[in-house]
Amino acid sequence: MPRFVEVSQVLLFTLFAGLSPTVWAQEPILLDEVVARVNEEIITLTDLKQELRRLRSSLRQENESPELLEQAFQREKRYLLKTMIQNKMLVQRAEEFGIPDSVEPDVGKILEEMREESGIPSMEVLDQYLRQQGSSLEEYRGSLKQRLIIDAFLQQSVYSKLTLLTPEIEAYYQENIERYTETAEVELQEILFLKEGADEAQLHKKAQEVLSQLQTGASFEDLAKRFSDGPTAAQGGGIGSFKQGSMAAPIEEVAFQLEEGAVSGIINTEYGLQIIKVVTQIPARERPLEEVRAEISDQLYRRKAQPGMKKFIDEMIESTYIYVTPKYREEYDVTDF
Repeated sequence: MPRFVEVSQVLLFTLFAGLSPTVWAQEPILLDEVVARVNEEIITLTDLKQELRRLRSSLRQENESPELLEQAFQREKRYLLKTMIQNKMLVQRAEEFGIPDSVEPDVGKILEEMREESGIPSMEVLDQYLRQQGSSLEEYRGSLKQRLIIDAFLQQSVYSKLTLLTPEIEAYYQENIERYTETAEVELQEILFLKEGADEAQLHKKAQEVLSQLQTGASFEDLAKRFSDGPTAAQGGGIGSFKQGSMAAPIEEVAFQLEEGAVSGIINTEYGLQIIKVVTQIPARERPLEEVRAEISDQLYRRKAQPGMKKFIDEMIESTYIYVTPKYREEYDVTDF
């Protein structure tokens, strides 16, 4: 196994012809820091910070609360360096099989498809958008290419040796049918009469008068604009779409009993009296097997591959020189190296 002289810093000296010996004698300029070495290649602090930014950005889409975002970030961060080392190791081995060259056309194709689907007029504009997110087109291209290289290499080395039979897919589908059932959903409008500070009898009278007008054909939108205390009154009372199980019980019990276009009676809630209208209704639906077959196949392949994948990675680690600078060993989980 090769051994390398390890350094914790990458230094650059400004040595240009014509500079005086006094300039040469100045302290070296610190440009970056070595976090880890994988064979002949290094992972720098700049590389690590870039991945940390990408991790935080991806988690921000799933966690609106700053507190939850920070908790998720600290949890995922622990394993980031380990993933970076494994990825570099896999890419190095994939290069021996010429895989990086084979995926290059796919990188450009996927980027172009992403640009078109997003309605972005050019790659230059896409680059600007990515920079606003703290990344760049070059960074994204590099990350995408690495992912495609690793996927292709693992497909060739691990997944291609697995067999997945049709009965296995069908059995998994039946056993997990709830995962492939889309929940019923309704889009609603409301006319809300808030209880706070109001005389209860007068509030009921007002709600009944509005309901009577609705029952004789008056416009729900017009009455919402005139009488509703809800935050969307000015827009005709539209409050959006809701999946079954996501609303307050008194509202949900009524909403999913109504037909599309129907108006409820007066619903008594803890904060007010409410009249709702079902604008659109989407019933619960079991997605057919053919629609989810690829998704299930991927899930089962990954499950089947776990033992072989662990063995494959462990063998690669045994034949790879890996060094992690001590202070980063303390901060990140790199116990396998």
